[in-house]
Amino acid sequence: MGSYLNKLFSSGQPPSPLTRRRTRRPTATGKLVFRPHFVQRGAGPHLLDWAYASDEKWDAFRSDISASREGVAITDTHGVDRFGIDVRWNVENFGYLFLTADNAGDYYRLPPEGETVELNLNLELARSRVARNERRRSAFLNDGWAPAPDVRTFLDLSTELLHDAEKSGNTAEQTGELAQKALCHALWGSEMMETAYADFLIERQGRRDDFFSGCDARAFYQMRTPELFMELFEQAFNYATITYVWTHDGVIGDFERTEGDYNFEFRDRIFERMNAKNITVEGRPIVWFHTWVTPDWIKAKSFDGLKQYVEKHVRTTIGHYGDGMYAWEIVNEFHDWANEVQLPPDQIVELTKFACDVAKDVAPKVHRLINHCCPFAEYVQLGQWSGQEARYPQRTPWEFTRDLVDAGADFSVIGQQMYFPYRDLQDIIVLTERFREFGRPVQLSEVGCPGGPTERSVKLDSVGFPVEDYPWRRPWDERLQADWLESVYKLAYSRPWIEACNWFDFVDPHSYIDNGGLIKSPEGEPKEAYERLVKLRNEWANLPDGEN
Repeated sequence: MGSYLNKLFSSGQPPSPLTRRRTRRPTATGKLVFRPHFVQRGAGPHLLDWAYASDEKWDAFRSDISASREGVAITDTHGVDRFGIDVRWNVENFGYLFLTADNAGDYYRLPPEGETVELNLNLELARSRVARNERRRSAFLNDGWAPAPDVRTFLDLSTELLHDAEKSGNTAEQTGELAQKALCHALWGSEMMETAYADFLIERQGRRDDFFSGCDARAFYQMRTPELFMELFEQAFNYATITYVWTHDGVIGDFERTEGDYNFEFRDRIFERMNAKNITVEGRPIVWFHTWVTPDWIKAKSFDGLKQYVEKHVRTTIGHYGDGMYAWEIVNEFHDWANEVQLPPDQIVELTKFACDVAKDVAPKVHRLINHCCPFAEYVQLGQWSGQEARYPQRTPWEFTRDLVDAGADFSVIGQQMYFPYRDLQDIIVLTERFREFGRPVQLSEVGCPGGPTERSVKLDSVGFPVEDYPWRRPWDERLQADWLESVYKLAYSRPWIEACNWFDFVDPHSYIDNGGLIKSPEGEPKEAYERLVKLRNEWANLPDGEN
């Protein structure tokens, strides 16, 4: 989802207006307006020209929310009583990224009909983040963690600045200025606290022999030689994913461009080489109805025809390997996003459950993984599928998982993609923690961020210099890529219920995210992110035995 996010989260791309078919009848309520105070020094933009609302569980929902320089306004939440707002707001010295205002955890309500209530956007963002920091700090302290002085300083200073911003007598501009400073310190404090707590957990729990560090393996055919690929791969990873999509323009080729004509050969070579090195392998995906890979002959099938095809496809593909795979990704991005077959929500659940049942019948010892993209589900507000306007109400990944569990779908692993989501590290782990309640292992199934422009990419005009304020800490470069990778891997390793963190992709210029690979070119020169990951794995391997 990296390229999609880069385009979507750039200014000047507001969602299409609600069509009459999908617009619900407005409820009798007033108007809530969040007024921004542009205290930033740079040229901007500082506020993205669209926003979305989320409920008390942090699930995005469709509303009439709008965003402009005049403010973020909402008058109809379509029956959701308590809500937060999610806006992309520029916090200079930290990043231009999405943030949630939720009334410091108490959530907002629309005023009565005919009334308009105005709030200071800067202040609401600061209040909400400072309050969440305090809740998480309290929980971590109760768990035995003690903050280092620098962490405590940032957290305490953000609270003090917030108190100054809330003092009576301030002008709205003064409140905005102080709140912005509080927010900046709170964001830095958030990330420092989360990574420090992760370090604390890792030291306490010891070595995890059950943790997978993974990556897609198609670079087997993209590097100068397969031997060079394997040499570099096994130093950084103990888990490989092999791609099985119907149509694919890359080196690994189509798996089934024509119905019933399967291409196992290229994939079997990778599978055999990984097995020889004792690297655990996952096959993915069995079903991915994305516009990029779905052939017309799939789109033309009725629902009954799809079920018949899926049964044959599952039995053929999974049966080819028997119990050889650790897991199969049964569906990918099917939570009302990748839906070129245009199924309504109930049929999506039915088809997914059916595919899981068939997969278990074929290989009962092999895990069945359900994979999600778009972790914060912005598409719900935009009303978009991967290649067209959505025809049906949409769900977030968490809501889809809940519906599958309620329907009795027999899957054993939850996968959540985490390409840099224009969110900070605390948002990433808080979002991921929501899946823990389903009682299944979680994989950060596809993880990645840019490595910034290089001399080659600038000359070829494939990755240019940034044209807007940086989204996280500073403009992307190879060291910042390594910093983000290290932080996300630590967050994952520190939680025993997260079983894997899988980087996408291995080598530039073939990475999905622009310059997002860990190797600079097919010649094999490693980036700092690769070296940082190898160092992490070596450090973790030398920890005392943990409880696995």
